[in-house]
Amino acid sequence: MRESLLRRPEVTPFVECPNCKQLLEWGAKVCPRCREEIDSEYGGLSAAVVHYNTQAVSLAKSISTFDAFIPLALIGSVAIYAIDWYTFGSPRISLGILFWPVIPLLAISLWFYRFSGFRIGDDEYMKARRDMKRSFAFWLVLMIVQLLLIAVALRT
Repeated sequence: MRESLLRRPEVTPFVECPNCKQLLEWGAKVCPRCREEIDSEYGGLSAAVVHYNTQAVSLAKSISTFDAFIPLALIGSVAIYAIDWYTFGSPRISLGILFWPVIPLLAISLWFYRFSGFRIGDDEYMKARRDMKRSFAFWLVLMIVQLLLIAVALRT
């Protein structure tokens, strides 16, 4: 993954045409598609919104790549727990697997800290926001399962 989860991705600024919603280069005075004039004040606001929106969606997609690991992490957690319980009779290695969901949960939390106050996002942003909520729930469930497995081992 080239993008850092701790930095905002670089994005080229675009302006959205107020009439046809086509993305135009920054500084465009007239939309080539519908011939709508682009006011410079509107252009600045639109560029800021499109820029912020694109950053949020891009980073959400990068974070979502961790989701493919969830089934493997769940199976691995149960397997490591079983091996721990069978071999040592107590959770030794299992304590280390609690760190698996920490990185995605931290990245998602940072995403919400940075972008959740954005109230004028487009459909793509809203989808990214839903995906981040879903990812957070999945990783949290994985961590809860891991904690329950360790709690069961400690009680015996």
